[in-house]
Amino acid sequence: MKPHFTTFFLFFLFVLPFSAYAQDSIRFDESGLESVMQRAKVEKKPIFYMAYADWCPHCKNIKATTLKDPEVVSFMNANYVFAGLNFEKPGSEDFKTKYNVKTFPTFLVLDENGQELARFTGELKKDKFLSEVKLALNPKQQLPYLKAEYEKDKTNGLNLMRYLVALKKGKDRNELNPIAHEYFEKLTDDKIVNEVNWKIFTNGVSDIASREYQFVITNQQAFAEITSQKRVNDKFKNSVMELLKPVVKTNDVANYKKQRAIAKTINSTMIDSLLFQYDLDHYEFNSNWNEYKKVAAAHIKKYVWNSPKEIKSIVLNVMRNSTDAASLNQSLSWIKHSNELEESYDGILLEARVYRKLNNIPIAITITKKAKAFSTQMGWDGKEADKLLTDLLERKKIAAKPAAKTKK
Repeated sequence: MKPHFTTFFLFFLFVLPFSAYAQDSIRFDESGLESVMQRAKVEKKPIFYMAYADWCPHCKNIKATTLKDPEVVSFMNANYVFAGLNFEKPGSEDFKTKYNVKTFPTFLVLDENGQELARFTGELKKDKFLSEVKLALNPKQQLPYLKAEYEKDKTNGLNLMRYLVALKKGKDRNELNPIAHEYFEKLTDDKIVNEVNWKIFTNGVSDIASREYQFVITNQQAFAEITSQKRVNDKFKNSVMELLKPVVKTNDVANYKKQRAIAKTINSTMIDSLLFQYDLDHYEFNSNWNEYKKVAAAHIKKYVWNSPKEIKSIVLNVMRNSTDAASLNQSLSWIKHSNELEESYDGILLEARVYRKLNNIPIAITITKKAKAFSTQMGWDGKEADKLLTDLLERKKIAAKPAAKTKK
């Protein structure tokens, strides 16, 4: 086949079908990686791949908003071969494995040979999306260049910081720990406290047990002077969330205690408050209501005593999962305090339900009528109050019936 005919054939095969698309929409090529790479070679453009799933709401939202914006459409059609892969469809596993896709949507910028140049994730708004796709066209902002610059001299903190910032856009922070750890391992303590190292730490370190993390905990005041105490606290909080959220979500009972002990090494009231919330979530997931009630009783006044929303959530769980009068009476004192802080329809109803479970029907009726009056005042229908009141009046009626006399 002659060279000029080959070029014409490839143009006809890969480019012409997409020229028929309207210019007011992105040409979304789902023909597969090999086919897309051929298009990229012909059109001399990098590939922009969107990995998505049908069940992913963020994928649907960005398709319906950002990816339909005229400015975005124009820029993407002019500068990229835009490709997509639905991970619900057969044949997606090879791509997922090759590029280590873990979350949706994931956006990958590839060269014509499939080498990864950039990656970012999430439901981005127009301005942020355009900023990222424009940045990805700059060779000196692409991952291969940033990695090569870092590897020239692994003691150069500035180059490492730039590399980690780019990586963090599309990778889990725990994947970056080894890179940052290798750098900090070479530093003596007196060389760690500076602005560049703070940025390396905040972007690339999540292992709370590591030497570098423990150093920041011990010397947090010095880092607060470089950045701010709020940023230091936010870093600690995010690290604990990244550590504990997965083990709570997966109901990993064995690992929770171990990971919690690591989080506890960040010795601060802010972290203790966060651990209180995770303890409650952990015991709720495991239906370990005895431990749930112990934790709630020990710490509710210290950490959430001024938050009606949190108090109501705890009281609801205790009420639903308790039969003993001691637990119910304790939860009653909590919901009364919550309603004193902020009177609300659901709070008043919850107080009535606790009274009902304590079998104090007369007071439960009084409180339910109060809830009904509150809903009427607010212009609401008050159906829940009506339903509860009907149940309570029936219970009162049954309790008032004289016991049947036994025949002699």
